Amino acid sequence: MLGAGTQLKLAAVDAPTAVRRLRKRSAAWLATYLVASIVVLGIVAWAIIANHEHVLDLLLDYVLPEEWQFASKLLIQQFFAQQEQAVITNAAIVASLMVVQITLFPIKEMVSASLEEDAQLVGEPTEEHPLLFQMWEEIKLFVFLLVAQGTIFWIGYSSDPGRALLATALSYIVLFASVAADFMSPVLQRHKLRYSSILKSMLSHPLLTFGFGAVFALPAIVAARIAVDHPTWSFTTQLCVSFGAQVIGIALAAIGGTVAGAPLIPDARTRKRSRPAARVLAWAVLLGLLAWNSYRFIAVGRSLHHKSQILKCEYTVDWGSFRADAPSALELASALRKGSITVGVSFDVTIKNPTSTLVEIEDNSLEVRQNAQLVAETRIPPLSVAPGATQKVAIELPLTIKPSQVLRIRELISTEGWSMTLFVRVADNFTFPIYLLSAPVTAPPARQ
Repeated sequence: MLGAGTQLKLAAVDAPTAVRRLRKRSAAWLATYLVASIVVLGIVAWAIIANHEHVLDLLLDYVLPEEWQFASKLLIQQFFAQQEQAVITNAAIVASLMVVQITLFPIKEMVSASLEEDAQLVGEPTEEHPLLFQMWEEIKLFVFLLVAQGTIFWIGYSSDPGRALLATALSYIVLFASVAADFMSPVLQRHKLRYSSILKSMLSHPLLTFGFGAVFALPAIVAARIAVDHPTWSFTTQLCVSFGAQVIGIALAAIGGTVAGAPLIPDARTRKRSRPAARVLAWAVLLGLLAWNSYRFIAVGRSLHHKSQILKCEYTVDWGSFRADAPSALELASALRKGSITVGVSFDVTIKNPTSTLVEIEDNSLEVRQNAQLVAETRIPPLSVAPGATQKVAIELPLTIKPSQVLRIRELISTEGWSMTLFVRVADNFTFPIYLLSAPVTAPPARQ
């Protein structure tokens, strides 16, 4: 077990300065890895730059029938619109790491192995697992990262500040942990240690694990932040800055992870394999989350496929049509005693159907909020909008206010901070929100 000071030194000093331990052979392999990373990410960047306006179409053309593509695009757009920028950035970094890992893992292994030998980091010969076992270990790690990213997206799919903060924090945790696992584990695997022991040892040294992940993810995070903060830059410049920093981080992490991971070998050897019951429980949780994520994505995609025409419509709230039922004298007198009165208000929502298909709005509910506070809940009555037609529908809702506010109800309903969310049922116990009107500062949280 390494002390806190040793962990911090490994993560913040020894790993970032691992280049000083290079010798001729390990330096040659590092240069090869660096060039190969530039080539791989360069090809990805070129493909994105050349086709960035159609890249999503190309991907969807490859995996989905044409009639499903709009629903899938909308789902992706809804995800990105409701995510914190950090969640999207961190997911993109993890994805690019996976691309490099899948394509260049043999070269990365040679970089790590040659540095281990040149710097004499471990005083014992290597003994690796069979190839099929290594593949199974990588598949398990890939499934874990896939489940983690999917779960974070669902947590972040909300305008609730608490959930957004949680999703952001979890995205950084997953990013740092994935960087550490990707680059610190090879040296341990070469000494016949399995991921279960490696991850237990890494988690028991959080300062080393997450400190290492933060240090070597930092170039990509900072570059992405700089690119976002310079909207006047061309798309090509933004992408090249982001990928260039990613290449630097990957190259340094390949050697830094070997230096930081080697001292964990003795501790990892002491980590006993979990009992069968614990392994069964862990697999049950992992597969349960995988099934849960799959169910939600498939349910939303299937429902969006069938309800895609609803989502293609354009919705406009007509505040000029606002109407309020004036309370009677008796109702006002009763309100003075109770301290509040419920006023029936209504306004029109204009629905434009730009498609060539009849649109039918069926089961739904509509939430109206001001400054994130629920004001009323109602529904859009079932209706049909002909192809190319525009139709107005009256939205009626009860609004509970203080008696002193009755005379200024129009002013209240016209102030900033109002938001409206239409919830369409896509599966049992799961509704998908369509944000008809978003507040300038705080929008309504998605309801699960």
